[in-house]
Amino acid sequence: MSESPVLLLTGATGPVGEAVAALLAKRGDRLLLTGRNTDRLAQLERTYGTPGQVETFAADVTTAEGATAAADQAEHRFGRLDGLIHMIGSFQAGPSPIIDHGRLLAVNFLSAVHATHAVLPRLGNGGRLVYFGSPLAQEPLAFLGGYAAAKAALLAWVRALSHEVKDRGVHANAIVMTMADTPEARRDRPHADFGQAVTPDQVARVVAFLTGEASDGVYGALVPVMGKFGFSSALAGPPPGKRP
Repeated sequence: MSESPVLLLTGATGPVGEAVAALLAKRGDRLLLTGRNTDRLAQLERTYGTPGQVETFAADVTTAEGATAAADQAEHRFGRLDGLIHMIGSFQAGPSPIIDHGRLLAVNFLSAVHATHAVLPRLGNGGRLVYFGSPLAQEPLAFLGGYAAAKAALLAWVRALSHEVKDRGVHANAIVMTMADTPEARRDRPHADFGQAVTPDQVARVVAFLTGEASDGVYGALVPVMGKFGFSSALAGPPPGKRP
């Protein structure tokens, strides 16, 4: 059996998820890519899929049941599980009713809790947990309160989690990133200067660092990956057409 690490990638169907999958697969890691978009999963399977190295599984990891099913599949297919890269998130701008605040918390924060609780018992001594936060958690902007609060909860929880698991050699860290330069982002913000933004490949290289031996001494870090971003930038707020 291969000794290459086995990583569960949740929310793997977006541009950042694809970049992460491509880089880690090239490194030789064994990956289970999960998400709800079955068409995108099928495309990833065609592009990167190799039985026993990169496989896909459709799951809604915003629920405890979906998270457990994904972790079960990773362990079943590869024989073990060594880490989690949790990329699930949802962004919403504008005045939000209470029900939307609940949804933002469920997707941006509680999904990470569900996924982690499913993965942790399978890690043994050692493992890598990587999450994705936002600078809005520390510098919230108007009409982005629900999203900012959810990401703030996530980052506080990751720091606490790190204290809980580091004695068993498990690394829990978060990437704090702004909007990446993706086709969707460019479509929504046609006048923004995306020379200021990070690229999915740049984010993927940080994920590779946090899941590799080079980060053996890193526990509970919130790693900024923000390019030349500033809060005066058009990248800071919602798309122009979605402003309240």
